[in-house]
Parts: sequence; C-alpha cells; structure tokens
Amino acid sequence: MGKTIGVVSRFPEHLSHFDLAYYEVKDVAGVWHPPIVGTVPMVSVFGDNRAASDHPEWVQVDANGQRAVRSSRYFDWDAICPSHPEVRRLAVDWVQKAAQQSRSRRLRLDDASFAREGYCRCELCLEKAGGQDQLEAYRQRVISAFVEEVRNDIPHVDMTLFPDPLPGHLERRFGNNLDQLSDLVDRFIVPIYDLHYATTYWLEILAQGFRERLTRPFFVELYALGVAEEALGRAAEVALHYADGVLFAYGNKLDALLRLRERLERVS
Repeated sequence: MGKTIGVVSRFPEHLSHFDLAYYEVKDVAGVWHPPIVGTVPMVSVFGDNRAASDHPEWVQVDANGQRAVRSSRYFDWDAICPSHPEVRRLAVDWVQKAAQQSRSRRLRLDDASFAREGYCRCELCLEKAGGQDQLEAYRQRVISAFVEEVRNDIPHVDMTLFPDPLPGHLERRFGNNLDQLSDLVDRFIVPIYDLHYATTYWLEILAQGFRERLTRPFFVELYALGVAEEALGRAAEVALHYADGVLFAYGNKLDALLRLRERLERVS
C-alpha cells in the first residue's frame, strides 16, 4: 500500500491538488483564517502572540519568572498557559469553530503542549498540581484531558509533536504523554525543518527514533519554502522509509510540489 504524500499550505489554490491538505486556520500570531471545505484545519492551540499581548497574565513562566515570549532567547512565539480556564475555553472554541466551518471530520492540533521543560510554573499551575514535585504529572494530565475533550466532538484528531524522540523527553519537556495520547490521537505529525537538507543523517536518526517510539501512524513534515527541490526530494525519501507519510510545508511552487509527490509515489 502506498504511503501518504500531502501538504501544509497557506495557498488555497494548492490544496485541491493533494488528497491530504492541512490548512492553517489559526496561527501562532493569533490570526484566524477562514477554513476551507475539503481540507483539514490546523489550529495552534497554546501558541498565540495576540492573546499573550492582550493578557500577559496568561503567559507561561518558569521557576525564575522568565516568560515564554518571543523576546526570550528560547521562543519563536508566545505560549499561553493551559491551566487558565479562559485559555482552555478559548482553545476549545477555536477547535470547534474550525471543525464546524470546515465541515471536516478531522482536525490537527498544533502547539498542544507546554512551552518546554520548566514551563509553566505560575501560581495557578503550582496550586492545581499540588506542589512543584507534582508538576510533571500534572502537565501531562492537562494536555491529555484537553485532547480527550476535543476528541469528544471530532471523530479524527491529528497532533503535532516536537521532534524529540528520546524516551521521556516529550513527557517531561512538553507534557505530551505518548501512552495517554496514543489512545486519543489518530496520527502524529513530526515537523523536522531545515533550510537546506544538505545532509540527511540527522533526519534519519529522528525519524527512526519516532518509528520506534510511536504505536500510532506518524507523518514527517518537511519545510519546503525556498528549499532546493532535489535536496527536498532526497530528504523526503529518507523520511518516508520510516514514516507513514510525508508532508511538504509552506512551499509556494505548486509545480515543484507536484513533481515531488510523483517522485515519492514511485518509491513508496
């Protein structure tokens, strides 16, 4: 059976050319893009620059009070805290709105995690966890409960994972308990991004690591904007050896994407 080749795109005119097309309806900037019927909506859940700016009290913090915002050396976008009831309600509303407007029976959760290790340690997280020594287990319960709530309304849920397959890292760093989530998620998406893909040994290591860790299907997502077509093709072939599918993300040249799909269909 052939493997899946799809896209993540901001170009509506590209989407109909692929059997699987993820369309970013709510991004990390906090901008809403009306869903497109026939595509899978993708929602950035706890990454939101606009919400963090409007409600600084929602921003995740570490034990030293460092905030998970773009001005920090660690973060490319702002992370809001899932422990806040208002954040949880907003996230559920975004997901439900995306599913209803797209009329899709499938939805992808992006940034459905805590920001990184050490986050969040705000007063609300500490109170709800029952103390600092309970935070790791608490964070995992929070994320799994959110995904379970979403799954009650949407038949098929896909979820993005940070590209770190080392045992225990997703659980400890991001609150993503794979044992719990594997009962709730249909497939996982692992973005493994590079601007050149000049070498692929590191990509192979990561893809193989996820193949060994995950019991659910998973796709590797490759960054396609401005990447040389031949290098991107080689990287996709390596990823496809381990993954159940490959996604090309944010490429702006439809003819190149179609050639890449044909190339992978011949080898899959």
